[in-house]
Amino acid sequence: MSTLLITPAIHAQDQFQIFTTFDSEVYTEAQPVTAFIDDFDAPLTSGDSAFTYNIFELGVGYGNFKLGFQSRFDYVLNFDPDTALYLHTEKNDLPFEDRHYTYDLDGKQATSNGVFFSYDFKFLQSDALTITPKLSVFSSTHYQDANVKGQVFSDEIQGALTVDYYFSKDILFKRFTPDENPSGLGYSFDLAAQWKVNQDLIFGVLAQDLFYEAEYEQSGFVTGYTTEVPFTENDEGDIVTEPTIRLATSEYGNEVTHKFDMPVRIKVYADYRINDLFSTELMVKRFDQDTFSQLKGRMHFWDHWAMIGGYETNSEAFLLGIENDYFGLNIQTDNIDIDKAYYANVNWYVKLAF
Repeated sequence: MSTLLITPAIHAQDQFQIFTTFDSEVYTEAQPVTAFIDDFDAPLTSGDSAFTYNIFELGVGYGNFKLGFQSRFDYVLNFDPDTALYLHTEKNDLPFEDRHYTYDLDGKQATSNGVFFSYDFKFLQSDALTITPKLSVFSSTHYQDANVKGQVFSDEIQGALTVDYYFSKDILFKRFTPDENPSGLGYSFDLAAQWKVNQDLIFGVLAQDLFYEAEYEQSGFVTGYTTEVPFTENDEGDIVTEPTIRLATSEYGNEVTHKFDMPVRIKVYADYRINDLFSTELMVKRFDQDTFSQLKGRMHFWDHWAMIGGYETNSEAFLLGIENDYFGLNIQTDNIDIDKAYYANVNWYVKLAF
């Protein structure tokens, strides 16, 4: 069984099942995971992205059909390295350089709860090709959708900035949070395909959040721009600059309806059974602007049990795990000391079949 799919595969003899799955993946570049989440106080490293995807599911399946409850927390952040330097300098009370810092920040975050439905469509001889569409419908009251571009001068809160920011809680300006969380409804659509070429070789692809849209009513927001007028002359002939600020906000009950989306994630893999004892899998993952290549091997023993080991490029993370048809646990990280880790992934599944 491949742990790539969100829910365990249903075998022909297992017509009814109850299952639960959990997958938590976090990757940061400018700071280790714990420092990035907490105080941003570790030594700064190069990088321009961070993300975390977390999903828990509890469901039932009958034949090729599955449905259940789903809870998600997703966070995607892209930034200019100069922005990371500015924030690191500010948060740690370090001396600023006497210059303009590039401020380029694009972030999305959402917490949601809902239900999902999926169906395995079988094609070709011996059901060699399986195509699985999956629809999730959810509600959400907590989210961030921020895009800020421009420049900030030294330690002064001034410069030319364009702001396009919608939220349930204002974490940038810290003053425009709505009195009540916005109400949001949305959906996401995943599509998986698996082709069993023969008894030893399997190809697969999974597109997660191929379509994703949520609409938040009574959302907080800040939109507009700030500018600096570069050459203004006063009565004494002195040249001065004065900032211009034009921002529309959700203050005084001016909340709006905002449509929110998430980037697509693509996973492609090839699984090859070498012999009765060993198999291997090559997977390529594309998350927004980051690509990971993972090679893992399995040693099979007992009745459908396997020990797993692997390595992934970009994250430089090692993988260890164990799995069979009804239980699986995988842990992957670049450092067993979580305070020094830039990548961590934990996933497990449990299935009871009848």
